[in-house]
Amino acid sequence: MGIRGVGVVGAVVAAVLLVTGCSVTGDAPAPNRTEAARATPTATPTPTPTPTATRPAIASPAERTVTAGRVADGSSASASGSGDANVAFTSSGPIAVVVELDCSACTGTATVTAPGRMSPFGRASAPLRASFLTGVLSSDGPEQSVIVEARGSWSVTLRSWNDLPLVSGAQSGKGPAVLFFSDDVSHVTVDYRPAGSGDSFSGRVFTTSGRPQLFGDSGAFARSYDVDLPGVMAIQTNGTWTVTPTP
Repeated sequence: MGIRGVGVVGAVVAAVLLVTGCSVTGDAPAPNRTEAARATPTATPTPTPTPTATRPAIASPAERTVTAGRVADGSSASASGSGDANVAFTSSGPIAVVVELDCSACTGTATVTAPGRMSPFGRASAPLRASFLTGVLSSDGPEQSVIVEARGSWSVTLRSWNDLPLVSGAQSGKGPAVLFFSDDVSHVTVDYRPAGSGDSFSGRVFTTSGRPQLFGDSGAFARSYDVDLPGVMAIQTNGTWTVTPTP
């Protein structure tokens, strides 16, 4: 009976040796361990981001709309509001429309633009009284609108550009304006001083000869431009200017 017991114990020891990986004899050589080669990290250069061209925001209609009425030669229209609002009006005949904005009770910046435009008709620091020009394209239909963006109460008067008072000689001012020069000359000299960094001057001239001109620059300048007056000049700036018709 003892032998059976010994046999059982030997089988258990053999099983333990197989599981533990130990040798029955103590002088068996230990297995060699080969260390895996350590990988040296390689720095990956960060790609330089490509600048994305930004496009000016397209003007969207305001939530509120005020109606000014009908604008024609000899007949003006008016409206008033507070904050941002659309000003709807009807233009009669092939005329451009002058938007005369009284924002003397406003603060911040006042802007006059139109739905779908990427650049406004004009923008200036408030409080202000200023004029802007719209509806100069032959494709502009009779039903039109402009957007007034302002902080505070304001009023607008809309009139045909044919009803502007005639001016002659040197004209000076500050901020946006629309002038009807009666001078029969072929040049204008512009002397401009910006209101601050980022300010610029833009002049659009529509002449009776049918040859419109667009010019301007940033930074202070005094320069002569080829302009076939008489005609209407729309000025967009926040700075001070003098425009002088010259032969």
